[in-house]
Amino acid sequence: MYSIYFMDLEPENEFISFSKLESYIEKYPEDAEKWLEFIKIPEIKHDYRRNEVDQDILETQTNVIQKETNSPIDNFNDGCLYCKKSWESTESVPTTTLICGHRFHTLCYMYEHYSNDTPLCIIEGCNIDTWSYVREIYRRKKEKKKRVENILLTTYRKRADFKLDLLELKKYISNFNASYRRMYGLVLNGRRDLLHKHLHSLHHLQEDMNDSVNTIQSSEESMNYKLSINKYRKHAAYIFRKYHVSFRDLYNAGLIKSSWQTRFILERHRKFSFNKLNIRLYPGGKKIKEPLATGTAESDSESESED
Repeated sequence: MYSIYFMDLEPENEFISFSKLESYIEKYPEDAEKWLEFIKIPEIKHDYRRNEVDQDILETQTNVIQKETNSPIDNFNDGCLYCKKSWESTESVPTTTLICGHRFHTLCYMYEHYSNDTPLCIIEGCNIDTWSYVREIYRRKKEKKKRVENILLTTYRKRADFKLDLLELKKYISNFNASYRRMYGLVLNGRRDLLHKHLHSLHHLQEDMNDSVNTIQSSEESMNYKLSINKYRKHAAYIFRKYHVSFRDLYNAGLIKSSWQTRFILERHRKFSFNKLNIRLYPGGKKIKEPLATGTAESDSESESED
């Protein structure tokens, strides 16, 4: 039998069963929402705003994760196996005990979990995944909360006024579904008529667009572009192997300058997209201007490359 903790009875540490709670709600259905407020599991609110780092705390905790020590320990009962420091020498440092029972410095465990992306216990022969237990506990609490909330709906099903209101809601949903089907049919008919009216022009447009793309792909500029990419990749890999710095490192340090289009391609290993030719047609859009009257594509690309 499951039991639920009443938040207002915290000093007495009293618990109440689901069956008893259900009888309360059936007896006083008008106060059902109040009952749910008592048994609601409080959600943890995270403050994602960055706070200033306390330098004293930072210095103290930084010393903990240093691996060098004069008398390193080799037993988890004597000290933390991450930093190899004894419990006696780090009495003021917070510690964490995992579900398996092994104890570590809180910062050491979180630092290793962050850097190596593994929640496994490092004690030989243990390898307990703490977060798998945390996920299972959270899942069970979520299921228990959902079961408690369903008691309210179970109680409402027995009320005549709730049945009438639910029937009215279903009627509105049915009306919406019928209206949606008619609206969707109208959209399909509009699309069909539009394609039928301009089908000949669309075929010519598609053929000309395919020819333009094929011309671009087989052009000398396209071959030179691919060659320049390959040369960059080879030399960037050479620099990374020799100096262990990437394109982003050099750009952030101000050693190289480039536009965001160049960074998007070189830094993220993306390809230059030309297959769509930047032609888009949307309902309600403005008429397409004459491109020859606004300038050449070369001048447009120069203006876009300015960072």
